[in-house]
Amino acid sequence: MHQRTERMMMTLLALLGLGMSTANASTRDEIAQLQHSAQQRAQAGTATDSRAAAPQPARWLTLSNGARVNLNDWTVVLFMQGHCGYCQKFDPLIKAMSAQHGFPLFVYTFDGQGDQTFPEAIPAPPDVMRTFFPGLPVASPTTFLVNVHTLATYPLIQGAADEAGFMARLDTVLQDATMRGGAR
Repeated sequence: MHQRTERMMMTLLALLGLGMSTANASTRDEIAQLQHSAQQRAQAGTATDSRAAAPQPARWLTLSNGARVNLNDWTVVLFMQGHCGYCQKFDPLIKAMSAQHGFPLFVYTFDGQGDQTFPEAIPAPPDVMRTFFPGLPVASPTTFLVNVHTLATYPLIQGAADEAGFMARLDTVLQDATMRGGAR
């Protein structure tokens, strides 16, 4: 009887572990798929034929400590709401910073609505919300830094910021992430 109970417990633990890894995998897969789709849409506008796109050239950002980071290894994820006054001020700024500094930007919306800057923002599914906000209050706008290879996630800023404040925080988080081995 003891062996049977032990075997049942091991099976249950294995199934629970499989379920947890599947839940994490589905969130990770969804984020990776959404990022891939966004990249494909961006490349479709510039591609002249159907051949596979060449790897993007490195986009280097020199941090305040002198380290250099390839921004292709990272994505800034923005959570916003369509009718949020802070978002309406911050969204054009972060979009301009993304274009100027070269960091990829992926946009989710809490309320299922985009705004003038990001009219096609993607509604944040519950599993994405659980992944990004496990112990954080849900506020908009909120930004995270995600390593595109490992999907390690680092909170950046909750609320609006000016360019200097955002870039200083991005610099600090990139330094911390690369010291922890977060760079590929």
